[in-house]
Amino acid sequence: MSDKAFNPPPEELRTKLLARSGQCERLVREPDRRAITGVSRTQWWALERKQVAPTRLKLGCNSVAWRLSDLLAWIEQQGA
Repeated sequence: MSDKAFNPPPEELRTKLLARSGQCERLVREPDRRAITGVSRTQWWALERKQVAPTRLKLGCNSVAWRLSDLLAWIEQQGA
């Protein structure tokens, strides 16, 4: 995995990534995030702290999610 800082993609890149994957923008919860990225919860937390992975969006007191387009951009950035 790259130690390059993750920057959220511009809107036009988000649209291209989503179209290429055949999906629409949605919020992804932890189990789906793990399945999409293949990265464990603990390792992802460490990557977020180093600012090399998309950060979570707080939905409520005990709820978080990630934008699907951010995860797809991160995967592409990793060269996968």
